[in-house]
Amino acid sequence: MEPDEARRITRLIEANHSRQEALRAQLERLSTLLDEQTRAQGTLEATAMQTNKRTMIPLGSGVQIPVTIEEGALPVIDIGSGVQIETTHEKAIQMLNQRNTELTNLIESMVEESRAIDSTILELTNQIENHQLDTTPETPKESTDQETPQSQPKKRTPRRKRGTELTLDD
Repeated sequence: MEPDEARRITRLIEANHSRQEALRAQLERLSTLLDEQTRAQGTLEATAMQTNKRTMIPLGSGVQIPVTIEEGALPVIDIGSGVQIETTHEKAIQMLNQRNTELTNLIESMVEESRAIDSTILELTNQIENHQLDTTPETPKESTDQETPQSQPKKRTPRRKRGTELTLDD
């Protein structure tokens, strides 16, 4: 394998790692959105049958406000681009259920893409490792005919310490 080819494979590995990190961040955001929508659907289903009863409506950040649901109150749902419509409880639940199904399918496809990227990274890494194994020279075996004399230690030259020499003034 040429050095240029090894560099190209290394760049591909880095690009796939970057794609993998972006996918993980996006999956985290989508999972959070799915959790939020699932809670909203559950709350809507629970409050659909309640009229003239008090309940707690979450405002976010752990803050809730007690409200009384009036008879005939319809939920308001965002249909995109900041457009909101007032609709029946059944229609709102159906819309949330459809959104949750779409999100679940999207998350599953992204997980599959993430697995494919993992597989690609593994294959590219194996190519680099196989190349390195092929190019590393074997360590030469020591021949028994040529023995180095290890019984004679090397002589050290004495080091001079500054300020310890005698001068003419002494």
